[in-house]
Formats: sequence, C-alpha cells, structure tokens
Amino acid sequence: MLERFYRDRRRAQAGTTLVELLVSMTIIAIALSLIVGTLSTGLLNATLAKRNTAAEAVARYEMGEIQASAFQTTPAAYSECFATENTNAPAVVPYQGSCPDGSFTLRADVSPTGGPTPTSQTWTITVVATGTGDTIGPAIQVIKVNR
Repeated sequence: MLERFYRDRRRAQAGTTLVELLVSMTIIAIALSLIVGTLSTGLLNATLAKRNTAAEAVARYEMGEIQASAFQTTPAAYSECFATENTNAPAVVPYQGSCPDGSFTLRADVSPTGGPTPTSQTWTITVVATGTGDTIGPAIQVIKVNR
C-alpha cells in the first residue's frame, strides 16, 4: 500500500508546471534579446567604421591631389564623388553638386581661399555622405604654398 502511494506521488511530480515553463521561456527571451542586441550593435559599429575609414581615405586622396597640383593664383572650388562599394573612378562634379548615380556614397567638397601670405592658399576639404547629406567628421584645412 505504501509503495503504491510513493509511485503515484512520483508520477504526479514527473511533469513541468506552468510556472516552470513561464520562467524558462522568460529566461530564453531575455537571452535572445541580448544576443540580437549585441549582433545589431556590432553590425552598426562595423558600418560606421567602414564609413569613417572610407571618409579618411577620401580626405587623404584630396590632400594628395592638392599637393600634386600646380599652384594657381585663382583656383576653382570643386567636388568629387567616390564609390565605396565598387571600383568606379572618382567623378568630378560642380562644387557641392549632385553625384551622377546611386553608386557614389561619398562626396568631397574642396574649396580654396586666400592664405596667410600672398604666396599661399588655404584649401578646405569637407567629406559628405551623398545619401543623407551629413558631413562626416570635421572639415580639414590644408595650406598650399607657392615655392
């Protein structure tokens, strides 16, 4: 008789209760939301790092162009569009103009002004995201001297 009582009691405790299921589902939901949050943050950080690296490369390219160009007494401002996802060559457009198609993601606006001396010029390079029009980082100023 006592053996039958213990067997029935074990059989009654064999399953999981609704409270246990709710607690385990809550723990799984919290863990999944943390994993998804971590992945989305990582993706956002990777995208920003890629954009900032491309903007730095554009600024370096334009500084090299300014350095390599001959000194002119009345230089003109210009803009160049750059593609980060394909191998399109930079496209020169009017100053602060629109890029030709959707493949260009960055635009460098380059404008000269008078320098601190009559034989120098200050060039300002501003990198802009073409999709949003947002400036990426601060404007860079380069001084070119006629030697």
